[in-house]
Parts: sequence; structure tokens; C-alpha cells
Amino acid sequence: MKKLITFLFLFFSVTAQSDLKKDLDNQLEPLMKKVIEWRHDIHQYPELSNREFRTSKKVAEHLTSIGLEVETEVAHTGVVGLLKGSLPGPIVAIRADMDALPVIEKTGLSYASQVKTTYLGNEVGVMHACGHDAHVAILMGVAEFFAQHKEQIKGSIVFIFQPAEEGPPEGENGGAKMMLEEGLFEKYKPEVIFGLHVSNGPHGYIGFAPGPAMAAASAWRVTINGVQSHGSRPWEGIDPIMTASQFINQVNTVVSRRINIVDNPAVVSVGMIEAGTRNNIIPETASLMGTIRTFDPKLRKEIYSEIKQIASGLEISSGTKINVEFDVGGFYPVTFNNIELGERMIPTLKEASDGRFGLITKRTGAEDFSYFSQEIPGLYIFLGVNDPGVMEQPGNHSPYFTVNDDALDEGLKALIYMALDY
Repeated sequence: MKKLITFLFLFFSVTAQSDLKKDLDNQLEPLMKKVIEWRHDIHQYPELSNREFRTSKKVAEHLTSIGLEVETEVAHTGVVGLLKGSLPGPIVAIRADMDALPVIEKTGLSYASQVKTTYLGNEVGVMHACGHDAHVAILMGVAEFFAQHKEQIKGSIVFIFQPAEEGPPEGENGGAKMMLEEGLFEKYKPEVIFGLHVSNGPHGYIGFAPGPAMAAASAWRVTINGVQSHGSRPWEGIDPIMTASQFINQVNTVVSRRINIVDNPAVVSVGMIEAGTRNNIIPETASLMGTIRTFDPKLRKEIYSEIKQIASGLEISSGTKINVEFDVGGFYPVTFNNIELGERMIPTLKEASDGRFGLITKRTGAEDFSYFSQEIPGLYIFLGVNDPGVMEQPGNHSPYFTVNDDALDEGLKALIYMALDY
């Protein structure tokens, strides 16, 4: 009798899941129309980290309108929605990030961003150059579908709309780390968490890397102090720009010449240079910022040491004073995909994508989803959003990065299927 009861329970559970998936197929076209409209609106009005006021308001109003329990102002601008299913079951979390980047958009889209703001003291454009607009819109659609089928849901779903994934402004807390510090998981107690990222990849294809999936990330800053002089009499000063150029040349040898990366990929990049106010003045200071990506904590410390050594040598040879800072604005650990959860979800993702699924290699990009997946089992998947048949398009963080809307239904189905099957 016990075996019969177990069999019947499993049978009806699978049947219920199958019915919901059929319902999704029937509702997919009108639902995706909404998702695309939401994405275009969010894309046109992007907001930087910890400043996602309009986006969070839009999300909160939507979640409230479909009957979810909604919490706002989580880690400044975050929104959390709770859907309690009518049947007993586990608590699953699904996360989307909301912030944009200080990038001037050059896509030429009809809904391209014209937003400008101030970032690090400079006027900048603002663009969803990393695709977070798609993440938000997809999760809004996922929430709407589940809210319409609340009576058939076993357990609860926590919808996490997270601010400041790209990193909070310097001097501010934010992002996944702050949400956890405020007690997000203690309050909602999810067993697992799922996340999705769009990227320049084959149209509608889904993949993930088992285990360490994305690198740890640290921002570094080097400030070089020299002696200001007239540009016509450089011998009367100490040129920080010349020293900065020498530093850039040498820091680019850290990965290529100084450390062993055979088994552990690493990246050191320079992303910013600031110096000077006029063509005929050698300035007093120059500043550089960049990023370090690693998978091995020991290797990261070795890179820190090499950069300090370069700075010390240049101080002696140039006569400048050089200050080196690491983990500026915080640090992101390695994003780890739970092996067991990933294996369990492979059939689900194959079904959701009609077989357009494959395991991928780890990436040197970074994600503060890593903080969530340190606490509970997590699975972070990628969705290719290139135009159909196009293998190479401008990638994330490019001013030309675009998302093909027709690929987004695979992402929505993937998140819904994973939550259902779990």
C-alpha cells in the first residue's frame, strides 16, 4: 500500500507539472508580448547601481497587481515578491538583477537609451549594456505565470529583483551581499536559487558551467603622485603620465609572463585612466583603475603581490609616489554552480529549450549571484540572444550590445521549468 501511495503521488505530481507546462505553451505568446514591452521600457530608461528607482517601482507595482506579497527598499532599491503556492512543497528563489552601466548606447534601436547622469564625477550615458533589462522583464513574466496558477503550485517561490549587481558606488553598500546582510535568506528560507544571464551566444541556446562557473573579481586602483610643471619644461617636474604608461606596460605582463595560468585562468585589465587638465601642463597626479579576475585565491594574492612589486619598482625609477588599492568597492567571489543541482536540472533545461542545451566552460566574467550560491545551492544559466543564425555579435558591456527578443521565451521557460521540476 505504501508503495502504491508513493507511486500515485509521483504520478499525479508529474501530471500536474505536465499540465502547467502545457498551460505555459498556450499562454506563451501573449505573455512574451508583455515581457518584450516591459524590456523595451526598462531598456529606454536605465538606471545605475543603487539608483534603480523607476525600475523597482515598476517591478513592485507589477508584483502587487498579480497578488504577491511584496517587500521594497531591500538593499536600497531591491524588490522581493513572495508567492505562496496552495500545496505543500519547497521554497525556491529566482533572481534577476536590475542595474545598468555608464555606457553611451550606440545601437540605433527605436527604444535606445538617451539617459545621461554623473558617474565618478563625469557626465556619462546610461545603457543596459549587460542585458539586465531582459533579466527583469523575464522574471516579471515568470512571476505572472506562477501567480495565475497559484492553486497548482507546490511550495513557495521567492522572486528577487536585485540592485547593484555591477557594484554599488564607492562608499556605499549594496547588491546581493547587502540583501543577505539584511536577512533575505533568514526571512524567506529558500532551499535553492536559480538565475539567468543573457549573452552574445547562439539564438535561444541555454548552457551552464558545472562547479566554478564565473571568476572572482576585484577592482584595483593605482594613484601616481608626481610634481606638476609646464609642458615645455618637463625636467622641472616628475611626470605621472609617463609613469602611468610604464605601469600599464608592466601590469600587462603579470598574466602573460609572471604567473602560471596553465590550470587557473586569470585576467588583469586596465579600464580607466585619468590625468591632466590642459595640453601644456604636466599634471601632479594620474589615476588608473582596472579589474582582476581569478578562480584561485592563492593566484589572486600572487597577482596582488606582483602589482605591488611593479609599483614599488616604478617609484624608485621615476621618483613618483604610488598608492595601490585592491577590492575597491568590494569583492565578488567565484560563482559556483552546485554540481548535484546542475545534474538534476539538465533534463529540465533540455526540455525547456527543445534540446538547444549544452554544458559550457567557465567564464572570466563575474557575478555577485556568487554571494547567494555560497549560502544555498544555486544554478546560474546563460541564454544566447544573438540574432538567428549569427554566431558573433557585440558582447555584454559593449555600446552595440543588443538582445534579440525572440530568444527570451527560452529563458522564461527555463526558469519556470526549473522551479516546477524542483
